Amino acid sequence: MPTIIIEGPRLGVASKRRLVSALTRLVSEACHWPAERIIIVFHENPDANVARGGRLLSDQRQRARQ
Repeated sequence: MPTIIIEGPRLGVASKRRLVSALTRLVSEACHWPAERIIIVFHENPDANVARGGRLLSDQRQRARQ
């Protein structure tokens, strides 16, 4: 079964519902796979576990709030 893994920040349930609906439809149409066979897995990463530009996202966001 085709599996899509999404690595990213935490999302609310409503956002996840919209994202899985849209992705499933697009992949199903593009690859001619039945939607029921497409699996989507979320890997949600806290900001303290992700860095960009050599700095943790948690530090970047904390600095932006100041």
